Amino acid sequence: MVWVNDVRGWPPRLWLADDFWLIAHHDSTGRPRLGPVALQLGAAGALLGELVLSKRIVVAGGQVRVVAPAVPSDAVACRIVDQLLTEPEHELRTWLRHLSHDADRTVAARLVRAGLVVKGGDRRLFRTAAAYRPVDSSYAFWRSVRLKHLLADGRGQPDWSDVLLAGLIHAAGLFRAVLWEDAPAATVHLRSCLARADPSVRELIAQVGTLVGDAVLAARG
Repeated sequence: MVWVNDVRGWPPRLWLADDFWLIAHHDSTGRPRLGPVALQLGAAGALLGELVLSKRIVVAGGQVRVVAPAVPSDAVACRIVDQLLTEPEHELRTWLRHLSHDADRTVAARLVRAGLVVKGGDRRLFRTAAAYRPVDSSYAFWRSVRLKHLLADGRGQPDWSDVLLAGLIHAAGLFRAVLWEDAPAATVHLRSCLARADPSVRELIAQVGTLVGDAVLAARG
């Protein structure tokens, strides 16, 4: 059984990429639970996913199209929309690779501004701790537990943000680490949810998974 502190004082909802970051990093040390390429591509997919969920962009046929150019409320989202409008000719995979160059640091900085993550770590013999770590390890840990509860028994009703989050966690290769023994059943439940999801959600997840897979094969090659 998993025990956590009282969650009533914690923010009930986070930006999609913030949730991905907290799940993809150790809840107390802030160390990544993924390799750098998978981590950055997953975070980049989550940043674009925020725009999909807010209906600012549509993903189709490998392309990204801005459909609601009004300024988003978040500064990071605003910057990405500006880039998409400036260079609309680029494909989805190009944008994922471009955003992945600093996606992890971009999301961490937003979490710092929200007071959920602190910058800097303890220097130890021959190494330095992670550059960012959660302020409240119980809250960070709860993000994974919450997703597990939604998917584990196949009866949960995750919203589309949760479905996209779970899909990106799966595409990045972290699904089993989050779901543990419940991963097989949760995978079936996730696939059922994705079958009813917006095509933009499905395509974004699939492209992140393809790029992560390509990177793994290239590293082995």
